[in-house]
Amino acid sequence: KGRKKPIYLMKHADHVITCTPYLDQFVRKYNQHTTDISSTINTNLYRPKTDYSPKEKLVIGWSGSHSTSKYLHLLDEVFQELSKEHDFKLLVMGDENFKIDGVEVEAIPWQEEYEVKVISQFDIGVYPLPNEEWVLGKSGLKALQYMAAGIPTVATAIGTIFRIIQNEENGFLVNTKEEWKAALSKLMQDGSLRKKLGQKASLTVENGYSINATKSVYLSILDKLSK
Repeated sequence: KGRKKPIYLMKHADHVITCTPYLDQFVRKYNQHTTDISSTINTNLYRPKTDYSPKEKLVIGWSGSHSTSKYLHLLDEVFQELSKEHDFKLLVMGDENFKIDGVEVEAIPWQEEYEVKVISQFDIGVYPLPNEEWVLGKSGLKALQYMAAGIPTVATAIGTIFRIIQNEENGFLVNTKEEWKAALSKLMQDGSLRKKLGQKASLTVENGYSINATKSVYLSILDKLSK
């Protein structure tokens, strides 16, 4: 966990693979041999949903951890206001103690064995982030997981997410509370819109962010280094 170790490894590596343009730019201060490859999804495991009708009630979902669930609390007021207008459940995976006053929440711990199954239960996925510099190093993996499962996703418009989501084409990019509420309301009321964005989202991941889409880049790097 030494702070100097990552820099040492960057300086002495034959090649460094990064996962965002921001990180790639940072690494190039120490090593010019880098390649930016986004976090990737195993689309053999994440299969796009085919049924966009809510089962009992609509499910807005989030997946993360105890350390990142504080960012879901950025949407407390949004969910509280929406709960007065719509019947939905917030499904939280990664922090079993998560609660919001006045909002129906089902909170469960993260487990690898049921991660894909739980995400597939989402009708809408949310990916809120703060406006902080460290966010620029995040690859948008949560959003990619939702999208691979055909889940229409609403995400904070910051950092690497701009290369993953095109607003109102394969998801929603938002910033303000009003924008969050408007995007979620549209998706909650319109099953055809959820299907349209969800299907485009899954194609986005398959074509650009899946193991199949990125494996040739990895293999070419390893091939060059092994010669």
